[in-house]
Amino acid sequence: MRYTLVGYVFSETHKSIWRNRMSSFLSCGTTALALFLLGVAIIISLNLDYIFTDVERQLEIQAYLKMETPDEEAAALVKMCEGMDGVAGVRFVSKDEAFEELRQMFQDKAAVLEGIENPLPASIRITTLRAEDVPKVVEQVKELPWIDDVIYQEEASRNLAVLGRVTQALSLGGTVVVGLVAVTVIGNTTRMTIEARRHEIAIMKLVGATDGFVVGPFVLTGIVLGILGGLLGAGLCLGLYNYLTESLGKVLPFIPILSLSREAILNITGILVLTGVAVGTLGAALSLRRHLDV
Repeated sequence: MRYTLVGYVFSETHKSIWRNRMSSFLSCGTTALALFLLGVAIIISLNLDYIFTDVERQLEIQAYLKMETPDEEAAALVKMCEGMDGVAGVRFVSKDEAFEELRQMFQDKAAVLEGIENPLPASIRITTLRAEDVPKVVEQVKELPWIDDVIYQEEASRNLAVLGRVTQALSLGGTVVVGLVAVTVIGNTTRMTIEARRHEIAIMKLVGATDGFVVGPFVLTGIVLGILGGLLGAGLCLGLYNYLTESLGKVLPFIPILSLSREAILNITGILVLTGVAVGTLGAALSLRRHLDV
């Protein structure tokens, strides 16, 4: 009986998709388009994270030490900075290294620095894990002894942190909208199938068919359409992104663009397919609840 039921469910699912192939095709295509947009949102989010990370690495906090700071105190300060929460890296720059950097900056006008005694102090350069960690780390560094001044890009770090939060909110909002569109489309396809088979379903219920026997093919149809939509959406999204990255890499090689790894491709495909399954199941379930008395 179990195998008969499973065979019936798969057989009816195939018949349902084939009988309503035009609406099924439109449903699958619309779901693929919706999930394609979801994939685009995911890739944009990954690229923004990649750019943010690259920019955050360049957001350095420069803590200048007092001229009379002993070497052992400077080494102790570096250890203290390394132990702070939110710190990604710490680099000590001695007076001589700072002066050499200045020489490199004015290498075309080296005569300007000739005969000048090194006026630059030693410094500690700190990078943070995230842009929002910068103000917190700066406050801790200012409290350390032997620190003369702390310089950092306050406005840049603040704007970057705000932009990151806005991007996350927009990505979440876009994902919700795309999910609702896909649920509605698959639900409409299920509803049309139910309307076309309403009399057949009524007869099945009269002769004692169980709810699972009647509902199974509709739910499986939604799942199949969701899977197909997810695979099509992922293929279109990843194929287009690969084409654009290759084209832009040749024309604008200086623009930082994330190159998707095999793992990232599999993850994106998995997310879109699972989302397709979820919205397909949900769309079919909602339509069944509203239009089928089981």
